[in-house]
Amino acid sequence: MDLGDRASSSPPPDFRRRLHFLRKSQGAALSAPLVGGEVAEPVAREDLAADPPRESRVEVMDDKPGPGPVSETSEFLFSFGVIADIQYADLEDGYNFQGNRRRYYRHSLLHLQGAIEHWNTEGSPPRCVLQLGDIIDGYNAQYKASEKSLELVMNTFQMLKVPVHHTWGNHEFYNFSRNYLTNSKLNTKFLEDQIVHHPETVPSENYYAYHFVPFPQFRFILLDAYDLSVLGVDQSSAKYQQCLKILKGHNPNSELNSPQGLSEPQFVQFNGGFSQEQLNWLNEVLTFSDTNQEKVVIVR
Repeated sequence: MDLGDRASSSPPPDFRRRLHFLRKSQGAALSAPLVGGEVAEPVAREDLAADPPRESRVEVMDDKPGPGPVSETSEFLFSFGVIADIQYADLEDGYNFQGNRRRYYRHSLLHLQGAIEHWNTEGSPPRCVLQLGDIIDGYNAQYKASEKSLELVMNTFQMLKVPVHHTWGNHEFYNFSRNYLTNSKLNTKFLEDQIVHHPETVPSENYYAYHFVPFPQFRFILLDAYDLSVLGVDQSSAKYQQCLKILKGHNPNSELNSPQGLSEPQFVQFNGGFSQEQLNWLNEVLTFSDTNQEKVVIVR
């Protein structure tokens, strides 16, 4: 769902930091405790339209030194929910792109409702929920049902009693332009944390990214994994031409969604990447967090 060309040049100079990454793997929801500054055995769940998932809740623990197991010596700090690949569509069951996995397009909404019900009734509710993209399926565009399906899913999210932070995946861009998403309810930048006297930590309007603090000394950074992408942008724009050049420079296939024969299979049309501008901003936020002894979770 993400990756691709990370930047037009080298990464920021220093990434030797205590970071935790939450990203989709083959389209998955993640569930993993963060213990003592480390992610302990993340569990991947397949996309909601394909397999009934468990609700995902990540518990953050403060690792206390002691002779017993980590769970016995750690203090619970807070939790947050994670969900991905809802991929709702008002369609009969079908199959994925490869034709080897069943998809239950309508049923995915029931899984979302079940997850929300669980989060709402937790004895210690999560501080927030991260929605990692592909909220509706790309098929909606073919049936001119994108806005209707998105409204239905967003109305379901209104039952959630805690804030939800949305990231954008390829299926968002199959349905909508970047400009549409920027002005939609899927833009949750209004939840961002603004650090006083540090303007360098304010993201540019050129990409969809921000950071927030769900719990003291923990900073979450949402990145725009489609900052560089041919999806969702006007084909006559300079940015589209730049991204197409990068893509074709690494993928000679006539079908740009095919990784066949590629030594770098991430260079396909449905993927995206990070601009140097976004990576430089990320480095500024990480520098601030380093200076202030914050732990960081990066979401993309």
